Amino acid sequence: MSRIKITVTIAMLALSGCVAQPSSQSAKKPGVNLDAVLPPESLLREDTRSALHHDRSQSRLSYVGVWATDGDKCAMMDQTAFQGFAVITPGRIRRSGEICEISQGEPGSVVRLDATCKARGKKTTTRPIQIKMLSSRQMRLSSGSDSAGSTMVRCRLLPTPAPGRAPK
Repeated sequence: MSRIKITVTIAMLALSGCVAQPSSQSAKKPGVNLDAVLPPESLLREDTRSALHHDRSQSRLSYVGVWATDGDKCAMMDQTAFQGFAVITPGRIRRSGEICEISQGEPGSVVRLDATCKARGKKTTTRPIQIKMLSSRQMRLSSGSDSAGSTMVRCRLLPTPAPGRAPK
């Protein structure tokens, strides 16, 4: 055999060991599910932090929290203007372009609130707002002119690791 053929054969054998064989194992799932995750708390507005830290078990107001029509929108909360969110505290609802002062509702799966709303550059209006809890992580929010409403998911913060522990 010529030197060239031997060199090419050796090179081919060496390279064949470098090619990864297809794995029968499925890809690993990420350790953190990023659906409905908010930006870091330090970047959030005061009312957003208040809604996140509200003790719903104490007040029994399950609708208090930070909500978006799509989990991916949670990452934009308080970072840019967008449609399809609600920040709800016991006395207020902030949505795109308006802030409503609300009467505190009674605990329950369907809550009707009286709201006095002020949109940028518009008159103050009074209208009912209805919240229907579909689960602990989902609700339907509708107001006087929007009888169909919007289904929303609860946004959440990523858990912060304990000091001295590496995140999983």
